[in-house]
Amino acid sequence: MQERTQAILEAAIREFVKTGEPVTSESLYEANDFGIKPAMIRWELNELSKAGYFFQRHPSGGRIPSDKAYRFFTERALQEDEARNTRGFEDVLDDFKKGARRTFVEDLAERFGGLSVGYEPGRGEVYESGLHELLSRLQDDAITTNEMIQIVNDFESIPSRVEELRSWWEDERSWPQVFIGRSPFTRSAHVAVVASCLKCDDGDFLLLAIGPKRMDYAKPIRAFRFFEKSLE
Repeated sequence: MQERTQAILEAAIREFVKTGEPVTSESLYEANDFGIKPAMIRWELNELSKAGYFFQRHPSGGRIPSDKAYRFFTERALQEDEARNTRGFEDVLDDFKKGARRTFVEDLAERFGGLSVGYEPGRGEVYESGLHELLSRLQDDAITTNEMIQIVNDFESIPSRVEELRSWWEDERSWPQVFIGRSPFTRSAHVAVVASCLKCDDGDFLLLAIGPKRMDYAKPIRAFRFFEKSLE
């Protein structure tokens, strides 16, 4: 992918994550300096749509990122320097080190603006916070009632799923991981999961950040990498 095309793709995804509104060539032109006119940006968006990175609800409407676009976006975030923009998470990590795991998960839910889940198998404890925030954000994305019920069912099933998958995530060494849509922990096509397993002296701690696909992936990725590095 050419550098300019990649820049337009990333800018369009960031705009949609921020506003929730379908992206247009005019809005990208006004907010960014790609060195080209709106007509050329529109051509780039058309080509990206043909490649599967965007779709349109209406032929004359703006464009919405696809799962393929989000995967591209998260792969870029996973390649970033993990030391960037972790300011403020030192205090959160201190709570974790002190054993205040519930406070730790609640703080993360507030910072991420979605559902955070922590699982401590050594104590058989599941800590959850932020379901209301997650559902509120999904309402903004026009999720149907049946789809909301699926997400609530997912929430109720997470404790059993993380225990069933324990042999996998305790042995896995590649963290964090990002799942767009269905994941080992969720079944809904409308949510995304950023997962990590923190290795501690007193046992492993599975950590999940669950949000709409229109979430700020970089924030939990950077935070989780900071936690992993600090606990080595």
